[in-house]
Amino acid sequence: MPNSLMLFPLVIAIAVSGCTAPNRGAGDWTAQKVSPLSFQDGFQDETIMVEQARALDELMQDIVRSSTIKHAAVGAAVGCGLVVVAGSNAAGCAKAAAAGGLVGAISGNISGKRKVNQRVELVSANALVRSIRKSNDKLGQVNENLPAMLARQDDEMKTLKDLKASGSIDTKVYQMRLAAIRENRAKLAQTLLLSSQQASTAKDNLHEAASQGQSGLEWHINAIDQMERETLSARSLISLL
Repeated sequence: MPNSLMLFPLVIAIAVSGCTAPNRGAGDWTAQKVSPLSFQDGFQDETIMVEQARALDELMQDIVRSSTIKHAAVGAAVGCGLVVVAGSNAAGCAKAAAAGGLVGAISGNISGKRKVNQRVELVSANALVRSIRKSNDKLGQVNENLPAMLARQDDEMKTLKDLKASGSIDTKVYQMRLAAIRENRAKLAQTLLLSSQQASTAKDNLHEAASQGQSGLEWHINAIDQMERETLSARSLISLL
């Protein structure tokens, strides 16, 4: 956040404390609601929310990495010993088999290659579970704190509008804080959108892994789909001013 915006609570404090208005009764909203601490609390809420949203996006990136297919073909070629099957190995095995008259070794090697191609570790399901749980915890924090922060901003904007109308703060101070709120909401909206896109990418990765034969990914796909929907729902709460 720019330094000028970091100083905004101080600007508000000076602006409000420097203003006096006649005939303020006990029920006057300005006397009761406006304080430097209330504006400072708003800034703290916004800073925490941005940090939580960014942490969520980083965790969602971990899910994408964990869901990316890793073609690590390992195995043994039947008839050629315990080796990783490659083209050169196959040729060497076939040559040795022909020299020794072991025709069966050739067919065994071909069969082994087919088995190796099928025995591919696509994604690490255990690593994915850990990433999903961490992301769910962070998303829970976002879902819990975001509505309260938005409500506080709405109340603050109304208060600022009334202060400006009464002459308690000038237009420059009003616009400075309004710009800070806009910037905060734009950052949150963009970060949540990115998180939902990360979830969508991870789902595509897992569907691809499933189509290539990896089983047991249904829970992972459903969990990520739920997170995608929740991040989009959180994004929909944010109105850009």
